[in-house]
Amino acid sequence: MEHATESRTDIAVEQEEVVVRIRGLCKAFGSHEVLRGFDLDLLRGENLMVLGKSGSGKSVLIKCIIGLLRPDAGHIDVLGQDMLALRHDALDRMRMRIGFLFQSNALYDSMTVRQNLEFPMRRHWSVMDANERKARIMKALEDVGLAHTADLMPSELSGGMAKRVGLARTLIMRPEIVLYDEPTTGLDPITGREIVELILQLQRQYNTSSILISHDLNVAKLAANRVVVLHEGRAHAQGTYDELLRAKDPVVRRFFMAL
Repeated sequence: MEHATESRTDIAVEQEEVVVRIRGLCKAFGSHEVLRGFDLDLLRGENLMVLGKSGSGKSVLIKCIIGLLRPDAGHIDVLGQDMLALRHDALDRMRMRIGFLFQSNALYDSMTVRQNLEFPMRRHWSVMDANERKARIMKALEDVGLAHTADLMPSELSGGMAKRVGLARTLIMRPEIVLYDEPTTGLDPITGREIVELILQLQRQYNTSSILISHDLNVAKLAANRVVVLHEGRAHAQGTYDELLRAKDPVVRRFFMAL
């Protein structure tokens, strides 16, 4: 199963543009090895899901990609740039091209929804006209169906609404790549499905390439073009949802046994 999938994926990688390439990624915390030679290719326009159980290193992986954690070994190439060689200013500029939806949404409690969305534009696009910022904020909120929440505080939002606002703030900078950290965690199944459908809608609208990390098989089924199984710090298997559903590999089977 894994060998056949690797061959199919290698052909696709040769024919398509790779926007994220990870090779031999290692990260340990003390004696605890989290990533132990992890490899991954993300193609332009693709939704790639990294599937793994809690504590398997999924969040560590995307924090390494964005530069919030520095790996112990390996290589991370994003949009043709060696992320581990970038200095502070260059890394900051690269982060403008990469959106990151935090699992907790990371909204500022003391700011209104409008101010939360305005914050990244003020930081990175200080020369932008105030009217243009306002128009972009309202467009982002309309995209996620929350134009009426602009003046609300985060404490006034439901979990699903907060996730949508977090998504709007992530996409307001028009990133080329979006990293989603457990996008459905803490949401009921109906709201979780709505968030996944919104992610797909906005991917088509803005032509983003995405890495989603989750242990939620519904995310894999609904959103992923390909799924990579993270097990014992490595990319253990990969393929489409249907290919992995039919896999005989016992590690892969354990994810689908409850279906």
